[in-house]
Amino acid sequence: MTRNSPLLSQARRLFETPVPDVSSDEAARMAWEFYGLKGSVALLSGERDRNFLIRPESGPSWVLKFINDAEPDAEADMQAAALDHLAGEPDGVAVPLGRMTCLDERVFHATTTAGLPVRGRCYSYLAGDLALAHGLNDALRRSVGRTAARIAKALAGFHHASAARLNLWDLCNVGELAELAEELEPSAVSGMIGEFLRHFEMVTKPRLAGLRRQVIHNDLSRSNMLMEPGQPDRISGVLDFGDMIEAPLLCELAIAASYQLSGDDPLAALRMVVSGFAEVTPLEDLEYRLLLDFILARLIDRILISEWRARQFPENGAYILRSNREARDLMEKLVPVWRIADDRDWQAFFKKEL
Repeated sequence: MTRNSPLLSQARRLFETPVPDVSSDEAARMAWEFYGLKGSVALLSGERDRNFLIRPESGPSWVLKFINDAEPDAEADMQAAALDHLAGEPDGVAVPLGRMTCLDERVFHATTTAGLPVRGRCYSYLAGDLALAHGLNDALRRSVGRTAARIAKALAGFHHASAARLNLWDLCNVGELAELAEELEPSAVSGMIGEFLRHFEMVTKPRLAGLRRQVIHNDLSRSNMLMEPGQPDRISGVLDFGDMIEAPLLCELAIAASYQLSGDDPLAALRMVVSGFAEVTPLEDLEYRLLLDFILARLIDRILISEWRARQFPENGAYILRSNREARDLMEKLVPVWRIADDRDWQAFFKKEL
């Protein structure tokens, strides 16, 4: 039983801190003051930060992000530094381009008209359709796998002290969510979650030291991938580097794959994602063997964290729980297969008929 988890305590501070109270007029003023940008201002969606789209009369558009008060300065700097490191298009995948302030700083500090201190940064706006708006197909799944590997490859040389931070979405720490699992209503899925968490702590966690580690994006969901209009089978860009951490490389693949498995045969879908990833970065034997563990860990994160947050913010429950049902359905399909995973040659399975 996990009680008073440092991971959950940190998450509570971040999720319970409201987004910065900045108006469109103030965003326009700061865009001009710190970046020399003048144009129309539109509020964008954001879970923890307040984001604005700045559209100048000519030239590219930009996103002005006001950072949540609970996010440490060093973590904000890490996100900006990562965009500098990636610098535009790593191996054919577009990412936002960070913009320095007029004083050559990655993050600016300012004060609102109400006297509240705020911090912000600016990066280029990427046009395109969210992958979430398109259906799934095998060609797209392969593209997702290739994209996950390319982003990871581009981040492999990136280092920052904040990458070792505690993060609620760190798959290696899924066992610390046992406290949240105890709050679930009894069901087949809650039983599976308890079974998996015990196995992960006792069997999987001791094997983590044998996995390759690096800084990863850590949130390659369909909401964070862009597709070019008219090409619903190719990922063209990646957004939102706010959950970056240092973690096993396998996490990048498992997270991306977990959003591509809807359908009657999730293992066949998974094979497509793995094949795309392996085209860029071949997997090692231990990574093949632990892939299902990490996919289930991500599904459990999606179930437990979303239901916990929906209890905190019931007025926004529908949005928070938007992928919960899918995650529960996949748990019921994958856990029976995972239970016999040690009896399967997973490397041969994933290479079969590719």
